[in-house]
Amino acid sequence: MSNWILSAVRLAVLLRHPRLSYWYFKVDRFHRLPDPANPRTMNEKYFWRKIFDRSPEFTEISDKLRIRDWLAENQVNIDSPPVIWTGTDPARIPEELLASGIVVKANHGSGTNVILRVAPTDRKAFDRRMRRYLRKPQGRKRLEWAYFGISRKIMVERLVPNVSTEFKVYTFGDRIERLVIIYDRFSAEVADVWLPNGQGGWALFEGAAAVAKRANRPLPENTEAALQISRQIGGHFDHMRVDLISDGRKLWFSELTIYNMAGYLPFVGDVASEPVNTSWDLEQSWFMRTPQTGWKRFYAAQLRKHLNSD
Repeated sequence: MSNWILSAVRLAVLLRHPRLSYWYFKVDRFHRLPDPANPRTMNEKYFWRKIFDRSPEFTEISDKLRIRDWLAENQVNIDSPPVIWTGTDPARIPEELLASGIVVKANHGSGTNVILRVAPTDRKAFDRRMRRYLRKPQGRKRLEWAYFGISRKIMVERLVPNVSTEFKVYTFGDRIERLVIIYDRFSAEVADVWLPNGQGGWALFEGAAAVAKRANRPLPENTEAALQISRQIGGHFDHMRVDLISDGRKLWFSELTIYNMAGYLPFVGDVASEPVNTSWDLEQSWFMRTPQTGWKRFYAAQLRKHLNSD
């Protein structure tokens, strides 16, 4: 009975989302048809999250403005770059702010950051660019639904000086199974991937970093502080990527990423035995912890049986 229900749900999802299903087929190195009903790999779990795990909290933490309140409410002790202006019309940003070393961005997605160390030479062109970013339908193509309900705004942050390091920490509850450290983002970008060594420490991954050329550098001195903050945040979710930035001494919050690279992880996200998959416990998700109704109630019950039988 349970196999029938899971098979029916799988077929329904694949037929309802053919483009997304084909995309997951393409990013899978083995070119397997995905199973978003009974996911076995990390990439399939991202697919499952998009379809079923509609936690209202995901929209709150995807909003680059509202996440600051979430951090304060959950007593996460980390600073964010100060916000000095918000609005819906970039033409209203005061000229003196544009010349003061800032980052201008839309609050509802990625790829909209504009770093201004001096005022733009063509203000009208800058305003048009920011209006275009404000209209950007973030995540529509890959069903990153958490962005859809955000009330869109332009925000202006103080530029954090001398940012040299970015931490991308893959958390599963309070466990961390993958750490990507990016250096020199605005010059010669390089990165390293670190994995737990099984003895409480970290081992440099010898494969590709996926986002840049390998840096082959030792762990930064404030790595443990970054990991502590990430565990505190990650403990609220079944899986979350926590992004922090640093000048080599102080840490600042950057963002929380629900859908890594639009919802997949290269090289290891299609292998069921990888720790990033086995550590992702779907029973800790909002969908599985929240009473469902209708057919979803029967589906959740059958999925739970399968999860407990593994």
